[in-house]
Amino acid sequence: MTKIIDNFLDKKYFEELQKLVLGVEFSWFFQKSVNTNQKDKDLYFYLTHTLYADDQSNSNFLPAFQPLLDKIDYKKLIRVKVNLYPRTEQFKVNEPHIDYTFANKGFLFYFNTCDSKTILHDCQIDCIENRGVYFDPTKPHSSSSCTNNKARFSVNVNYI
Repeated sequence: MTKIIDNFLDKKYFEELQKLVLGVEFSWFFQKSVNTNQKDKDLYFYLTHTLYADDQSNSNFLPAFQPLLDKIDYKKLIRVKVNLYPRTEQFKVNEPHIDYTFANKGFLFYFNTCDSKTILHDCQIDCIENRGVYFDPTKPHSSSSCTNNKARFSVNVNYI
């Protein structure tokens, strides 16, 4: 089920969206853990910006992402969340998790290139800017930190 598409967005739109996400106007919200499986003693955190959840828009930035979402060909959005994983001195793989316990589909999109990886049940995906990844979010998967850039920037879409 995993499908990787490089140069997912046309260059002009990608650069506009990348500038927005990596810019100073885009707000970020602190999350004390990456997922519910993270151990309490693990001090790693990340920042998120939820664009859509609970059947409603949560952000004035959602319209800027609509052309990206339209390419996914969804019937119903469940959640659209932009993630910022800060750099670490040593490469760190986060605890495996599933996004939801009910049937849904997943899509990841990377805004920058770094040495981070997404670890899926059947493969590891390199974090390369303008790369889209369709995957099964009902199977355990992990994000990771990067060591060669200030942060990993991505968006995670759960949909039906």
